[in-house]
Amino acid sequence: MSAHAPHAPFTTSPHESGASRRQRFLRRWFFVNVLLSGLFGLLWLILRSGTKPSRLTYPCQQAALSTASLAFGGPLVAALIAAWRRTLRALLTPAGVTGAAVGLFATLGTWGYLSRANAVPRLPIDLPLDYRAKLFHVVNCPQDPVGDRFIGLDNLLRMMGREGLKFYRSPNVALLAGPDGLLARDDTILVKINYQWPERGGTNADLLSGLIRCIIEHPDGFAGEIVVCENAQFNSTEGFDRAANNAQNTSLSPHDVVVAFKSQGVKISHYDWTLVRYTSVQEYSAGNLQDGYVVGAYNALLQGRPSYPKFKTEYGTYVSLKHGLWDAVGGTYDREHLKFINLPVLKSHHSTYGATACVKHYMGVVTRELSTNSHSAIARGILGAVIGEVRPADLNILDCIWINANPNTGPQTPYGGATRRDQLVASTDPVATDIWAVKNILIPAFLANGYNPPWPTPSADPDDPNSAFRRYLDNSLAYIRAAGFDATNDFNQIDVRTWNPLGDLNCDGATDFGDINPFVLALSNPGGYATQYPDCEIRNADINRNGSVGFDDINPFVSLLAGP
Repeated sequence: MSAHAPHAPFTTSPHESGASRRQRFLRRWFFVNVLLSGLFGLLWLILRSGTKPSRLTYPCQQAALSTASLAFGGPLVAALIAAWRRTLRALLTPAGVTGAAVGLFATLGTWGYLSRANAVPRLPIDLPLDYRAKLFHVVNCPQDPVGDRFIGLDNLLRMMGREGLKFYRSPNVALLAGPDGLLARDDTILVKINYQWPERGGTNADLLSGLIRCIIEHPDGFAGEIVVCENAQFNSTEGFDRAANNAQNTSLSPHDVVVAFKSQGVKISHYDWTLVRYTSVQEYSAGNLQDGYVVGAYNALLQGRPSYPKFKTEYGTYVSLKHGLWDAVGGTYDREHLKFINLPVLKSHHSTYGATACVKHYMGVVTRELSTNSHSAIARGILGAVIGEVRPADLNILDCIWINANPNTGPQTPYGGATRRDQLVASTDPVATDIWAVKNILIPAFLANGYNPPWPTPSADPDDPNSAFRRYLDNSLAYIRAAGFDATNDFNQIDVRTWNPLGDLNCDGATDFGDINPFVLALSNPGGYATQYPDCEIRNADINRNGSVGFDDINPFVSLLAGP
């Protein structure tokens, strides 16, 4: 053999020296460990992504891929370098072996550090001891809208009014109105919908239409402005006008709803925050009139930066979600006349966070761009921090008409993957709404669909404080409370009013014999309804169940007893 002929790295020779055998052993050790490290990294990523490669497009999976690259990319690069004989020979020197060992321990240390860094801390929560969260729950919502009305929402607002939460702010007291009501006649009202996903993944357009109808029916005459908003992040909203929507007539889009009311003279528009998610801006008070996102300072505990939008509406109104309506002439903000209605959908969120409802819906308020790390920081409570900064929504209405009741899917919800529940839940407390609705609507639907516990990770289990759902919800609650707002995740602090308009005809909170034939009961005790249930006829407006409120529905018992 020529003195310059290449030496086969893995052949043996009867005359092989001890040093050569040690070199051969080290070569094999190096290559085997490189291959095992690469294989381990690949298996880790496959298991992390599950059986759906499409999850790699989600922000959380992109972050997981980055972590995998950092933790396991070193051995893969080393494998390429190992192909170079010169480098191999250098590694086989005593100094090279020492360096490789140091690199190996550094890789393992980095992996361990990342694992500890990604562990989500549980923040202490200071629950208000004297606080009672009020939830309003309506079941058996009629499936078909009546014109642009959504009867289930009408029933919900009536029940809220009966229990003291008035929808309209007005000096004139009525069932839905009072001085402490939510919406004044001249407010600018942002309605945040979910439109990131098509089909059943978005807010029900019939419900949106019904909400706008109720807003413009303010008893003092509505003179304000309505803006339908969303940030679909990495998806396009398609101008709020997709062909596949969540509605009884699936061609009805949010854009169609806005156009229909605009044709009636309503001051209404929609604004796509998705289009400005890359634009970093300052507040109006700093002299910046540009649309975009105001991004806060980096928070090490959150591992992210809170953000919120500011924008100019179609009608020239300058809106800062945090500070309110900007008066460019006077140089002042008006926060009192900016109202925010949160209109999310109840869904399984198997991709990352277990379940999504009111709090998670704020991912469509913030931007995940501009180095905010918003999506990954949800587990640490960043959405609660944003809620605390801009203040909680004036009203949360959780859309449970169609829900995603499959713990193995979501948040995407195709038509065939949705479960019809025909329920609505409303409250001013987003955390109480979420934990109650997941426990009492989503989980029972899991079971009804044949999905028994233990459910897959990430889990939506509301009773497990270590579930993905509870971790982000509880940490969000900690930030909301730290900002000085009342909210709770304690079921013992949640008061729920549930109304079944098809069963509770005598307004006693239960379905009993008296509900089966209320007119017979009315005749046998004509004074009972007038004294015990003075507004029963309002709560049960559609007594004859014809889908509309007619003359005979306004006060059926009075008309029944008014004969000779």
